Amino acid sequence: MTARIAVVGIDGCGKSSLIARLRHEFSDDRLLTVSCPDLHHNGDGPLHDLSRKLAAVGEAADALGNPVVKAATLYLRMTLYGPVEDFLLRTYRPEVLVCERHPIIETLVYAPLYARLARRAAPGSTAVLDRAEQRLPGATAALRRWQTLEQDRVGIGGDLTTVLDELVAILGTGTEAAVARLAQTYRTTLPDRVLWLDTPPAEAARRLALRGGQRETHENIAHLETLRAGYRELGDRSPGLRFARISTSDADDPAAIRDACLAAATSP
Repeated sequence: MTARIAVVGIDGCGKSSLIARLRHEFSDDRLLTVSCPDLHHNGDGPLHDLSRKLAAVGEAADALGNPVVKAATLYLRMTLYGPVEDFLLRTYRPEVLVCERHPIIETLVYAPLYARLARRAAPGSTAVLDRAEQRLPGATAALRRWQTLEQDRVGIGGDLTTVLDELVAILGTGTEAAVARLAQTYRTTLPDRVLWLDTPPAEAARRLALRGGQRETHENIAHLETLRAGYRELGDRSPGLRFARISTSDADDPAAIRDACLAAATSP
């Protein structure tokens, strides 16, 4: 039986560094890793082309400042997770599968923030799709096809402008009911263990600034604070979730942080 571990936390908290450490500790045939929603970054899995094209629409939404379409594309990208996870588990049968982010966890944490951001005026979806098509030809057709398939399958995703409202409505049914609905939607279940890398938002923002490139809609200190609180609340209100908080403040020893994460990830 594969142990499924999700590594979560605000942008800039060090998820990729921790996962690199876990790769070093496990042999290749024992551990596989997958990035969500960037499923095209996983060399061992399927659906790379579709994942890349959906991501192009999300990047266009960021560039034009449209949180509604951004949230919708995040949702559609995460609907790829279940099929990819199933493929990896059936094909490679790893001892451990580590996911950088997890669709159910991230929806519970990010959707309320995006619902707040969506109250401001934003360009329409047509402008976003035109921008995405310029960046990556075929992105719009791929998005539309996947929208139709997901709408037929679970009744969500048929309209980019309403996806966020539908997700917020699901969250309004309570955590337990929402998790059950999201599990159906994403074709997966909650992971066996969640490692939350708790980083001060100011430090995370500093790291993000060093990366350069286009910033995502939620990547500022105020929004990172909101997301940090969301992870904390999720851990507090979900006693059945094996949720481990790992502090990554500046005062901590980075090697000790990695070792603590490794211990939490591998303990029974």
